[in-house]
Amino acid sequence: AISCFCIGTDQVDLQAAQAKGIPVFNAPFANTRSVAELIIGNIVGLSRKIGDCTATMHRGGWFKQAVGCYEIRGKTLGLVGYGHIGSQVSVLAEAMGMNVLYY
Repeated sequence: AISCFCIGTDQVDLQAAQAKGIPVFNAPFANTRSVAELIIGNIVGLSRKIGDCTATMHRGGWFKQAVGCYEIRGKTLGLVGYGHIGSQVSVLAEAMGMNVLYY
């Protein structure tokens, strides 16, 4: 069997799979929460400049200041799309004290 853990099966040659008797299915909502958590993690990482701090540390430096780093509580997050992933991101963001706007 071929499993597509996403929306749709466009990446699979369905005719070839059918000709060989291979079932193809998708599970479009299987990764919804994982994706939402990854998005929240990236928001926190970007607001705290974790990437910059890591790069500095790998060069032998130590970033001791919090200049330009922010908490996400009280910030506003804009979401374009409020489907399964967007709605889960909203739940997590609001739980962390963010204001959420969506379109």
